[in-house]
Amino acid sequence: MKNVVGIPATGENFFPREVEIEKIFSRIDAGNNLQIAAPRRVGKTSILHFLKDNSIGGYIYIYVDTERVASEQEFYKKLLKTIVKTDAIASSRLLVTLLEQGTKFFKKIKSVKVLGQGIDFAEESSEPDYFEELTNFLSGFELEGAEKIVLLIDEFPQTILNIIDANKGDAKAAIQFLQSNRELRLNPDVMGKALFVYTGSIGLNHTVAAISATAFVNDLNSTEVEPLTVAEACELTQTLFDGKGITSDETTINHLIQKIRWLIPFHIQLAVQEIGTLCSKSKFVTIETVDTAFDLMVVSRNHNHFEHYYSRLKSQFKGNEFNYAETLLQKIATGGAIGTGEIYDQAVAFSVEGRYRQILEVLTYDGYINNNSDKHYYEFNSPVVHLWWQKFICK
Repeated sequence: MKNVVGIPATGENFFPREVEIEKIFSRIDAGNNLQIAAPRRVGKTSILHFLKDNSIGGYIYIYVDTERVASEQEFYKKLLKTIVKTDAIASSRLLVTLLEQGTKFFKKIKSVKVLGQGIDFAEESSEPDYFEELTNFLSGFELEGAEKIVLLIDEFPQTILNIIDANKGDAKAAIQFLQSNRELRLNPDVMGKALFVYTGSIGLNHTVAAISATAFVNDLNSTEVEPLTVAEACELTQTLFDGKGITSDETTINHLIQKIRWLIPFHIQLAVQEIGTLCSKSKFVTIETVDTAFDLMVVSRNHNHFEHYYSRLKSQFKGNEFNYAETLLQKIATGGAIGTGEIYDQAVAFSVEGRYRQILEVLTYDGYINNNSDKHYYEFNSPVVHLWWQKFICK
């Protein structure tokens, strides 16, 4: 296994997450449309690629990242284009049969063109209604052996926020977008042929609650991707060390795991990368090496790996809500923790006392903070992010 840092781990570089994969697949296999909740870097995208690359359960998984999509029309266009260009769709024997029979199916869909024994996406100068195009495609197209398409839609909550921003803070277009997604999912002609899995590093429930649109996602089954267990984290660390020809002992690996604490794959991978550089000659890891590597994880050259924590905060909250959230995190970073009394006092100071509980829930749900040790005090989930926040965000 190679130590892949910063991008989804696929193929032989993917660390098996049997429990999480089975949990997600069992819900898909039961016929559920699904939302997967997980903060950034927990490994959900790698899990989605594993499902896709291995055709788990015989389904055709189609991965679509919609992080930069900012309109309803653009969203459905990207989904349809990705589906049409997926090899498993274009090479389906049933599709060939439909073409040979001269079916009228494709004549209903302007953005899909027939090329010999296959199909392709057609860019139109006068763009059609892509919601209607996608609905017609999914309604009329059947795969051989009653296979299903599973659309893995990544960064969906960010798409909702993008649509709101594109409309200068007006949520009407975003609500209409959520309505049309629900309409598509529950279309009787689509159900049974296609399933939808939505995920993202921003919580979907909190995103839709902020615009009073929870009714349009209440049909989705929900599951979470958890951090690694201690045993899994130790196994991943040892596997990555083996891949670099580095030796260590159980005490040192446990020390690393205790320092990282929030056991998401990315933080372990980044720590091992720093350890590998420090041990390029000796090839042996000590506790002192681990401590040095931990500090190096948040030097300027790694800034790009953590900046999203702050930029996502700015996209999630506006005005006083952002100022309040930023202040809470700065106080936690400098003081180690913050009590519930001060949390409320700050809410009053920023005039967000009517929303502070929801803001706190978002910060907890999206992986910034927790009150697991003491319900009256909040601290950073990750000591690594805590250290980075101290170094680059605190003023």
